[in-house]
Amino acid sequence: MDRIRQMQIFIQVMESGSFTRAAAALNLPRSTVSTEVQALEDRLQVQLLQRTTRRVMPTDDGLRFFSSARDIVDAVEVSEHMFGKGPMRIRGRLRIDMPSRIGRRIVIPALPDFIAAHPGIELTLSMTDRLVDMIAEGVDFVIRVGALENSDLVCSRLGDVELINCASPAYLAARGTPATPDDLPSHDLVNYAARLPAGDAAWEHVEDGTPRTLTMRSAITVDNAEAYIAAARAGLGIIQIPAFDVRDLLDTGALIEIMPDFRPPPMQLSLLYVRRRHLPPRIRLFQTWIRDVLQAHDVVR
Repeated sequence: MDRIRQMQIFIQVMESGSFTRAAAALNLPRSTVSTEVQALEDRLQVQLLQRTTRRVMPTDDGLRFFSSARDIVDAVEVSEHMFGKGPMRIRGRLRIDMPSRIGRRIVIPALPDFIAAHPGIELTLSMTDRLVDMIAEGVDFVIRVGALENSDLVCSRLGDVELINCASPAYLAARGTPATPDDLPSHDLVNYAARLPAGDAAWEHVEDGTPRTLTMRSAITVDNAEAYIAAARAGLGIIQIPAFDVRDLLDTGALIEIMPDFRPPPMQLSLLYVRRRHLPPRIRLFQTWIRDVLQAHDVVR
């Protein structure tokens, strides 16, 4: 088997996390996948994968080779696509990680048209609010809201997300409706933390053009958007959240916007991916599509 094909098989094993799933994705016998990875290791004279009865894990050499091999395979794909005609020729696997609310409410409902137009692309979506190891988990790109910490990733800005303040009718009936930041010391804020343990709950707002932060009391801390909204609906406190996330709840009255003159500053929505010499056409295609979908649904401005 040629060297490029061996690299493709190794990449599929890395992305699938097992020889069995890789074999199914490649439509090859599992024995062929195992044999070719072993032949690749023998040729390179390094161990790329650690095998156990339950899972396959990359070694440090495996992670380094994965990045290099993917650049080579991407370059081949880009070269072959050079003479293609139209998007129907684009094929391959894409794994994307995104916030659960964006995935469930915006992206998945729009996917039937994309899949119909590009049947050669196989999508794997994970929907989390946690940080992911993109190389180890085989993720092509992630969508994230907020400040970015990892400068090793390429960042494509999708736009700014508008945030609002809201609470449940029951909470406001019991505690009163704050009108200004001076009223907040007698209120609770649902604390959100992407990583636990969390810091103090903090109310953010813009006043006279200047971002300000006020530490508040909190009865509960959560680490994902679904729990954040559920806590507000249960009357556990005020939340500061992207407007698109609760638009339906505002329409039905399940949540009520408060203090519209003291909203948090907008948060950046970004598409992040590992730096690659040659970005495959399928990744460029999906990036363009998802940008258009998010803008069409007023997720970003």
